[in-house]
Amino acid sequence: MRKVKGSKQYRMKVVPHRPFSGVLSVVGAALLVLVTSAAAYFAGQHHLRSNLDQKTLAHEKALQRLQELTSENEALRLRVATAEQSLAIGEQASEEVRAELVQKESRIAELKQEISFYRGLMAPADGSDGVSIGRFSISQTADVRRYQYKLLVQQSATRHSVVKGNVTFTIVGRQDGQPKRYPLSDLSPQVDSESIPLRFKYFQNIEGELQLPDGFEPEGVELALKSGGRNGFNIEQRYGWLVQKS
Repeated sequence: MRKVKGSKQYRMKVVPHRPFSGVLSVVGAALLVLVTSAAAYFAGQHHLRSNLDQKTLAHEKALQRLQELTSENEALRLRVATAEQSLAIGEQASEEVRAELVQKESRIAELKQEISFYRGLMAPADGSDGVSIGRFSISQTADVRRYQYKLLVQQSATRHSVVKGNVTFTIVGRQDGQPKRYPLSDLSPQVDSESIPLRFKYFQNIEGELQLPDGFEPEGVELALKSGGRNGFNIEQRYGWLVQKS
């Protein structure tokens, strides 16, 4: 081939013609993308299913444990209720026994006082000849400010003359913080005079109810027994405010 002077020469290359090569490349790339996407999808599904199974199992265990704890809690509640009921019954029984015991002891003390009293009347001890206070007591009533009083004045059996005299009954304490004295006649409807008359041969009972004023705090009781004449007597006795339960 002859070269033309002054013009640029290009080299030519023969390439085989393959019309399906581009299509196969596109299809291959698409398949690769599809396979990769499918693998990623199934891998994600597997991971999600695995996590869901674990959470479901944990949830079921939590529910089971909750039921167990609920059952244990109910059992404990029942035990506590039973224990409290038993304790209440025991305390009530103890209080009833204690109250009965106190009542019996009080009755025994009263009987001992009565025996001592009648024994003193029938067979007085040496030197006991004369008038004396046999018993004195103050008992609580249903009203917190109202009390029952009992006073027994006696004479030994060796003397048979009639005793005549009087007794004064004074409640001492504090009224609104200040010392205060009340004669029994100011507090008891059964007494209309500060001096209660005495007239007996063996013994005399003086009893009734008294009402304490508001603001008055009792501290004790003063008793004074007096009689004139050759064989007269003058007895003074103070008692603390010891209240018995009725």
